[in-house]
Amino acid sequence: MSFSGAGLPAFFARDASPSSPRHDALISLFFALQILGLIGSCALVLTTTLSNRAPRNATWQNFFTSWIISTVSYTLLLFAGQANKPEPTFGVCLAQSGLVYGIPSLTAATTFGLIAQIWFSVQTLLSKKVQHERLWTIGLLVLPYVVLFAMVLASWVVGIRNTASVQVIGSGMYCHLGSSGTLGKVSATVVAIFLIPTLALEISIGIALRRNWRTFKRTSNSLSIILRVMIFTVLGILAITLSGIFVFSNSHGAALNIVFATLPVTAVIIFATQKDIIGVWMFWTPGPPMQEKLPSSARSSSSISKV
Repeated sequence: MSFSGAGLPAFFARDASPSSPRHDALISLFFALQILGLIGSCALVLTTTLSNRAPRNATWQNFFTSWIISTVSYTLLLFAGQANKPEPTFGVCLAQSGLVYGIPSLTAATTFGLIAQIWFSVQTLLSKKVQHERLWTIGLLVLPYVVLFAMVLASWVVGIRNTASVQVIGSGMYCHLGSSGTLGKVSATVVAIFLIPTLALEISIGIALRRNWRTFKRTSNSLSIILRVMIFTVLGILAITLSGIFVFSNSHGAALNIVFATLPVTAVIIFATQKDIIGVWMFWTPGPPMQEKLPSSARSSSSISKV
């Protein structure tokens, strides 16, 4: 299928012919990126869960768990053996359609959670106690899945009531609800609700870094992690914003899908290159010596290093 530009650049707004080699190559690339993101995210979650040499906090784990769910959702047709079929099984297509509408909200929410945890840790390092931090953290862990469940359930209800709307998108990469403009607007609004405070927290963290540069400079590992998270979040805000087009309209081509598919791979590359994680994977090298009980200031720095 091909679609008119609708004001977008031709590169993003037009798909190759469904039977063309370029179309098949783009679908293969889309699935390859999603699978790479899936494998990398699973490796990171398992590494940081099973090894005491590279511990991470719950929001970090939640962040990569959301990308595992995302990559599985976008490769559902492939795993079901129905990729490149113009009319996949209704149940599989409906399941993926619902997930596609919920995934942008999920990943936006877990990205917000990760940045919020960084902000909590920065405040602790600067001796500014956050009230009810534990309750806030529990909310940050649970809320993304509440939003996901609500969006998926609403999408499934719409799809069951209007079965003709459940169809493969023009690029042929996944299923969606072709005529559901309302769900698209709701999904885009939810994404914005999470991205705006995410950006505000990033600005706050940046100001704290600037004002307390000497403090953060002494904790080089923490500074490195903060910068990694902030770099990824800037990219994430761009990509997740673009992903709003996924659910807002059908007026985009395969190239935009590819852009979004690079996001989990980017996250894996940014976070998998941390020294402690690489050290765990290089299992043939001796591990670092056991650390003694840290003083309060060092524990505050350590809390950032676990993000």
